[in-house]
This record gives sequence, C-alpha cells and structure tokens, in this order.
Amino acid sequence: MAKRQDVTSREYKVMLKAALFDGDDAVFRAAVDRFWSDLTKALKAMDIPAAGIFSEVKARRLIRFFDTDAHMLHGDSYIVREREDVETGEREVTLKFRHPDRYIASDRSMDAAKSSGVKTKFEEDVKPPFVSVFSFSTTQPLESGQVLKQMSDVSGLFPGLADALDELPKDAPLVLVKDFVGREIVIEGAMLLLGSRDIEAECALVAWYDEGEQDTTPVVVEFSFKYGDEEEQYRASVANDAYSILSLLQTGMGDWVDPNSQTKTAFVYS
Repeated sequence: MAKRQDVTSREYKVMLKAALFDGDDAVFRAAVDRFWSDLTKALKAMDIPAAGIFSEVKARRLIRFFDTDAHMLHGDSYIVREREDVETGEREVTLKFRHPDRYIASDRSMDAAKSSGVKTKFEEDVKPPFVSVFSFSTTQPLESGQVLKQMSDVSGLFPGLADALDELPKDAPLVLVKDFVGREIVIEGAMLLLGSRDIEAECALVAWYDEGEQDTTPVVVEFSFKYGDEEEQYRASVANDAYSILSLLQTGMGDWVDPNSQTKTAFVYS
C-alpha cells in the first residue's frame, strides 16, 4: 500500500461563459476586471473580503493532451498533458490521476524518473454543485526534442505507470487528443480572505483558445480559488467560507457562470 498522501491544496473551480471574454487582449482583460468587480461586490455583502486585482499574467502556454486512439489512459482515470511556454519554448509533461475516492487516488506510485525540476502534488478539486475529485500528479521537464510517441515514452518518465496499467502494451502509439492544441493564458494577482480573514485563497482566471483557429473567443474560461496546508490542517471556518463562495458563484453570479459547461479536460476529450 502506498503511503497516505496529505491534501496539501483545496481548489474550487467554476466555468464562466466564454463568449463574455471575446475580443483582443485589452477587451479580454477588461472583461476579467468586470467579473472580479461583480464578484467582490457580491462577496462584500457576505462579509468575505477580497484583495488585489487580476494584474499578473502568470503564463502563456500551449497545451496538449496525449492518449491512445481509444483513450485508454483517460479511461483508467489518467491524463498526460504537455505544456509549452510560448516565450521560452520550455516544455513540461504532467501525469495526473483523478478519482472521487481519495484513497484510490493516492494508492499508486507517481515518482518521476528524474530527480531535478520535479513537482508532485496531491490535491482536492471541488466543482459545482459541490463534488470533490482527488488529483495525484507529477510534473517534470521535457528535454529539447523529446517527444511522446508511445506508451513506453510516458512510462519511461513515470515508472509507476507500467505497474498501474500493465494491460497496456508499451508500444501502444500515443496521439494528440482530438488534434487539439490549446493556447492558454493564466492571470493571477487577486485573492480572497477566508476564515478569520487570515487565510489567503489565491485566485486564477484561465482561458483556452483553439490554436488552430483565429477566433478571439476562448473555448473555455475557468475561475478558481485555492488555499492549502502542508499538514492538511484545515479549519472549519475556512472551509465554510469557501463553500459559501462556491454557492454564491452558482446562485448569485448567473450572468457570468456557465451552468452547462464542461471542465477543461472534459472539453478536450469531448
């Protein structure tokens, strides 16, 4: 049995109406500011303060998902995602396993073959109406020219995958899922103050565009906020505020929140 993994981060996510963010960068950023203004006003009435603004572009990346033709990795609750920085060209690959049961999610080896530049996380993602999914992931850099063509390329980077999916042949070819390459922008800088107003929940707004199209309308837009603790010591007052914010987003922000949207990964696989 794998050792118990602490939930070091709790992230709450909602999908926004992508059409409201249509336009060039200036128009997009103005829409982000309007959303944040509307949300902070609604939260002020609930005595939940906000701080900062969405002023920092954390990343501009290209996003690719790889799987077999039959989506066997996704069928076993794994995803393989590559991110490429559009400015530097640096790439990284993430292996992620998601499951609604935290003990199933954590019962596996997610070690990377490399030791440097590796990040491993065990997190709880919370989606509307209030559904928890536990995510165990490891990210490591890809070398220049390194490509993911077959299962052995991934299992060579993440040796534990071969044991978890021993029914998959190592020479099974990998393809770009739905031929989709997403152009991603991640904006940060805003935060919410939870509990006794001493816990900062970092906010992010993520938009994906289809790199193969010239359309200025993003295909998905996600708002999220998260807080964490390395020892999983979460106070009820903090969790209660987070629950209230997620409820507000669903019931009081209907002009912005898309009730029929898909998550980013579900969008790609659909």
